[in-house]
Amino acid sequence: MKKHESATPTGLGTKNLNRRSFLGLAGISAVALSTAAVLTSCSNGASKAQVTSSLGLADSVAKVVPSYVPIDLVTPDIASVNGSTPGFTTIPATLVKSVTEVPGKGGSYKAMTPAWWTVPPALADNSYYQAVNKALGATIDFQVNDGNSYGDKIQTVLASPKDVPDWVVIPSWNLPPRFSQAVTTVFEDLSPYLAGDKAKKYPNLANIPTAAWKFSAFADGLYGLPYPSTLITDAIFYRKDIFTEMGLEAPKSADEYLSIAKELTDPAKKRWGSEDVWNGAQLMFGVVPKWDLVDGALVNKVETDEYRAALEWIAKLFASGAVHPDAVAGNLQQAKSRFESGASLMSTDGLGSWHESLARVLPTNPKYDMQPMDFFSADGGKPTLFQGSPASIFSFIKKNSDKTKIEELLALANYMAAPFGTEEYQLINFGVEGVHFTKDDQNIPQTTDKGRAEVASTYAFLVNSPIVNAKVQYPGYVQSASEWEARQAPFVKEPEFFGLQIEEPSKFGSLSKPFDDLAMDIARGRKKISDLDAAIATWKKNGGDELREFYTGFLSA
Repeated sequence: MKKHESATPTGLGTKNLNRRSFLGLAGISAVALSTAAVLTSCSNGASKAQVTSSLGLADSVAKVVPSYVPIDLVTPDIASVNGSTPGFTTIPATLVKSVTEVPGKGGSYKAMTPAWWTVPPALADNSYYQAVNKALGATIDFQVNDGNSYGDKIQTVLASPKDVPDWVVIPSWNLPPRFSQAVTTVFEDLSPYLAGDKAKKYPNLANIPTAAWKFSAFADGLYGLPYPSTLITDAIFYRKDIFTEMGLEAPKSADEYLSIAKELTDPAKKRWGSEDVWNGAQLMFGVVPKWDLVDGALVNKVETDEYRAALEWIAKLFASGAVHPDAVAGNLQQAKSRFESGASLMSTDGLGSWHESLARVLPTNPKYDMQPMDFFSADGGKPTLFQGSPASIFSFIKKNSDKTKIEELLALANYMAAPFGTEEYQLINFGVEGVHFTKDDQNIPQTTDKGRAEVASTYAFLVNSPIVNAKVQYPGYVQSASEWEARQAPFVKEPEFFGLQIEEPSKFGSLSKPFDDLAMDIARGRKKISDLDAAIATWKKNGGDELREFYTGFLSA
C-alpha cells in the first residue's frame, strides 16, 4: 500500500513512522539525504500480543530497559523544552572524544541495512567503511538492500534463521507478522548486558532516552537497539514569503485557514491556497492517533467527535475550490513540488521535509521561506497534540553463544551512538575530513564527491544518539525550527499505550483501510459525512469491537 503524509490519518504521528517522515526527521547524514530517492510502498506487521495486560507489559519492560544517564558534552544554543529537539546554530570548533579506547577486539560481522538512495560501494571499494572499521577495531561488512522492498527481504531472511546476518536493521514499519515470536528465537536478548545500571558500561547507549529503549522491548526482553525519534513529527507549512508579499499572516483557527485558502486561490495565476491537508485537519481538531480513554472505556479515533468534525472541515476545504486540482485528483506525490513552486501555498508534511525543501529550493530561489504554523485548535484555542513513537527504527543482534562477541558488538554500538559534538559522531555521519568532507569558514562540513559516493546511513542505522538540530547550512533554519518545536512542546501529550510494543492479531490488519478511502471520498464530495455512521457500524461488526476488547486487556488496572 502506498503511504503519503497528508493522506494517512495520524495524530502527531502513527504508531510506526513511515519512511518519508523518518528520513526527514532522523537527521540522517547530509550525504544520505542528498541522494535519497522517492519512497513508495509500506507494510505493517501485526500478530499475537506479548502479554495480556498493559500493567504486566509495563512491569516487564521496566525490568529490562537501561538506566538513563544523560551526557552533556556540548551546550545547545536553543535548549530542549519538554522533550523538544535542542538546536545548535554553530558547529563546535573543537570536538570531544567520547570513546577513549578502540572498542573492537578484531571481530568480523555482517550487517544488513536498508537504503532509499544509491547503494554505496561495498567494503573493498569504500574508504568510508574502511576508515570507520579501523576506528572501531572491528570489521562490519554491510549488506545494503533496496529500502522500498526491504520488508519482503526481512521476511525472507527471518524465514531461514541460519542465513540471518550478525546484525539486522528493521524499521518499525517493516516489523513482520509474529515478530514477537521470531525475535526470541533469532535475536539476542540484550537485557543481561544493558538492563538498569549495566548500561553504564556503555555511556553513549545509556544516553539514549528511556522511552526509545522501552519501545525496543519485545516479548519481555530488550531485543532492539533504537534510532530515537523527535517529539513532534508533522507540521502544517505555509509559504511565508508569499504570505508576506500579499500582506497575510498564518491562520490561527480552522475558519481562518478556510478563508485564507480561498483568498490565496487564483486559478488564472495557477495558484491555489492549499494541498490536501487531511492530516493537518486532524491536528487542528485534536484527533487521537488510535484510541482514547473516555470514562474508563476505549473509543477508537473514528468514533470520536473530533474525527467527525475534522472530516466535515476537510470537506468544506475541498468544496471551497481552494485545494490544488492535482491534489483533488489524488496526486499526492507531487505535493512537495507544487508547494515549492508556489502553485499551492499551505500543506501538511513531515517536519523533516523542511530542511530537505530548503536544500532543493534556496539555490535557485533565495527568497524561499517555508515555515510551519504554530499549532492551534479548530476554534483558535490551545491545540491538543499527541506524541509519536519514541523510536522509528531498530537493529537486532543475532543469537550467539559466544558472549564476548555480544559484548564486542555492544561496544561498537556504544561508539556509533556517540552524541553530537564528538569526533565519533563526525566520523559516522560525514566520514574523514579532507577525504569525504571539508569544512567551510563557518566550520560546516561540505561533502566531497567521494563522500557523496561512499558515505551513507549504514552505521547510523544500527543505533543512533538522541536527535539534535544542527543543520546550520540553511540560514536561520535551526533557530526557527528549534524555537517552533519548543513553543509546541507544552501542548504534546502521550496517547494511550504510548511507547509499548503491542502487536495486533493479523486478522485486524486491514480493519481501518475503509476509513482511509472513506475520508478521501468525503473530502472530495463523492460520499457524505452520514456515510461515516454506516462505516463505523461495519467496522464494529467486522472486528472493531473485538479489537477494542483486545486493547482493553492492555489497560492498567
